[in-house]
Amino acid sequence: MSPMLETQRPLASDADLVQRLAQRDSTALIEVERRHWSSLYAQVYGMLVESALAERVVREVFTQLWFAAERFPLRPSLWTWLRDMAKELARAELALAASNDPEKASSMQGSQ
Repeated sequence: MSPMLETQRPLASDADLVQRLAQRDSTALIEVERRHWSSLYAQVYGMLVESALAERVVREVFTQLWFAAERFPLRPSLWTWLRDMAKELARAELALAASNDPEKASSMQGSQ
């Protein structure tokens, strides 16, 4: 066995990571972000079509996870929770954009 393989840790399940998050293990948050950032960003960007705004929404999803981990429901799965939270926050951004600039909001919604 090579030295590299000996030092590798087994992958933790999402459920294990949520338990670690509930104990305020910041390395668990880093791992969740590593696993799910790209997929969430792609989904949110598809809704908002604005890079900086999509990044801010995804960052907020992980912030919400950090604070909600202690009360995280056993169902749905972590991915489902992240995806649903991202959609909810993206919709809120669209609603805010609509109230501030109806023309821009309609162009953002038309791209969904």
